[in-house]
Amino acid sequence: LVGPFVGIQTSDVVQFSKEPTFKEFNTMKAKVLATGVDGGSLCWIMTQAQKAIAEATPKDTGSGIMVCENDRIAGLPVFTTHYIGEGNIGLGDWRYQPMGLFGDISFVIDPYSQARKDAVDFVLNVNYGTTTLRKEAFALAKVKAS
Repeated sequence: LVGPFVGIQTSDVVQFSKEPTFKEFNTMKAKVLATGVDGGSLCWIMTQAQKAIAEATPKDTGSGIMVCENDRIAGLPVFTTHYIGEGNIGLGDWRYQPMGLFGDISFVIDPYSQARKDAVDFVLNVNYGTTTLRKEAFALAKVKAS
């Protein structure tokens, strides 16, 4: 499986300051929208730590409004995962990253292997794949380390 942020050329990675500003986020959003992507399924991807920084970064001086409020930045939802890697912020329209299931699906219920713990294992085995339909629907930013 290869996600949309794998293999992005270094020259295409947007550089953000240590504490990214609202303008930096909006500029990246505009860059993706300028490619013709309508943005109906755009969202931000970052680590919990990066989201915490955005929640403590003022949108502008004196307003008391933060860059990330109510799990949204620039009107788009923020999803967190450690898989994106510390110091990375992704933006993408996920309609352009479909996933397909192939072959048989097997569902196994195992009441025995965890019996001493009074637990039952449920295992779902399936083959699936994903592909990026439009690379321009995704952008990656790197946050300066210091």
